[in-house]
Amino acid sequence: MKKKKNLALRIVLSVLGTFAVLGIAGFCFYMAWEKAPDLDPVAPNTKPVEIGGKKDKNSDGKAFDTQRQDGIYTFLLVGNDDGTGNTDTIMVGKLDTNEHKIDVVNIPRDTLINVDWSVRKINSVYWGSKNSGGNGIDSLNRHVKNITGFEPDCYAIIDLGVFIDVIDALGGVDFDVPVPMHYEDSAQNLYINLDPGMQHLDGYAAMGLCRFRHDYANGDYGRIEMQQKFLKSCAEQFITLGNVPNVSKVVKILANGMDTNLSGANIAYFIRQALKCPPENINFHMVPSEGAGIGGLSYSVINLYSWIDMLNECLNPYESPIGAENLDIVYKNGGGYAATTTLAGDWYYNSSRSSGSSAPVVSEPVPEEPEGPTIIVVPSTPPDQGGTENPEIPVAPPAPEETETPVAPPQPDTGEPTVPDVPEPNPDNAVFG
Repeated sequence: MKKKKNLALRIVLSVLGTFAVLGIAGFCFYMAWEKAPDLDPVAPNTKPVEIGGKKDKNSDGKAFDTQRQDGIYTFLLVGNDDGTGNTDTIMVGKLDTNEHKIDVVNIPRDTLINVDWSVRKINSVYWGSKNSGGNGIDSLNRHVKNITGFEPDCYAIIDLGVFIDVIDALGGVDFDVPVPMHYEDSAQNLYINLDPGMQHLDGYAAMGLCRFRHDYANGDYGRIEMQQKFLKSCAEQFITLGNVPNVSKVVKILANGMDTNLSGANIAYFIRQALKCPPENINFHMVPSEGAGIGGLSYSVINLYSWIDMLNECLNPYESPIGAENLDIVYKNGGGYAATTTLAGDWYYNSSRSSGSSAPVVSEPVPEEPEGPTIIVVPSTPPDQGGTENPEIPVAPPAPEETETPVAPPQPDTGEPTVPDVPEPNPDNAVFG
C-alpha cells in the first residue's frame, strides 16, 4: 500500500515538474520572441533663428540635436470612429521604459492645421489622403510632426471592430459610468444604452461609452475626457492583476486587425513594458487650445507657448528641447491668426469668412512669448457646443446636421503599410513577470 502511495506521489510530482518546465520554456521563448521596435530618428523641422526680425527664445542658434533620450519610444494611436476613415481620436504618446512611465496627449479632432484647403481640421487629413490615392497614414504622420516637432516611432490605426474584439478578449472592463448615455444611429449601427453607475462593460458597451458625446456641455472635449478616464481605468485594472488575460489572443487581434508598422513581437514588448508602469505613472493630457469659428466651422486653435511647455514635458523624445522653430502651427496673435512658418491660404481667415470676426490676418510668424504662460489641459471654451459630426468626413448616410462637402487635399502618399503575421508565442492567459 505504501509503495502504491509513493508511486502515485512520484507520478504527480513528475507531471507537475513537466508542466513547470514547459511553462518556463514557454516564457523564455516568449521573452526571446518579443522585440522592441527599431528606431529611425528624424530631426524636427528647423527654421532660421531670426524669425520675423525677432529671435525666438526657444532657439539657441544651433542645429537641432537628434540625440534620443535612452529607453524612450513615441507612438501615434488613431481611432476610426465610424469605420469610414473618420479619425476622430488622435493620440500621441511617449513610453519611458527606464522610468516606467507613459504620457498620452490627445489632439482634438477639430485642431486647426496650416494648410490651404477649405476644411482645415486635422481629422480631415487621413480621409483626404485616402480619397486622393494615398495611404492616409503618411500624410497624418507629417501633420502630427508639424504639431509635435517629431514623427512618432510607431503608429496604429484602430477601427471599431478591433477595439470591441480587444475589450472582449480582455474579459471586459469595470467602469463607473458618470451620466446617462443613450443615443441611436441606425445608419452607423450605433446603439448606446448606458445608465449611470459602476458596471462591467463588454466591447460593444465600451465602444459606445468612448464614442458618446451628444449631451456633453463641452462637446468633443467631453468625449476626449471620457476616453481618457476609460483607458486609465483599463490600465489600472490590468496593472493591478499584473497580466493581460488572453495576451496572445490580444496580440493577434491587434497585429492582424490594425494598420500598423509594429510586428506582433513589438506589440508584445509594449504590453509587457506597460504592465511595469504603476497607475500613477500613466497620465493623459490634451493639447492646450481654445475654440474659434473660422470659415463657418468650429476649430480648436492651439495655444502655442502653453503647448510647447507640455510638449517638452510630456512627449519630446530628444535630449534637446523642441521650440517654435521646429513646429508648423497656426495660432492666435492679437486679433488675428499667425503661423510659426508661413500662414497658408490667408484668404481663409479674412472677415468675409470668419464667423462674426473682423480680425486682420497676421503674417509675421512668432511673437515674443508672454509672461507666465498657463498650460490649459482642458480648454474652457469648447469649439463644439452641439456635439455635431465632422463636416469634412462623409458618412453613409451623412449625419443630418452636416451639410458641407469636404475638399480633399492632394497627397503624394503611395503604398499601404504591411501588417505582419503573428506567431503564437505562448498559451492564452500568459503572465508577464
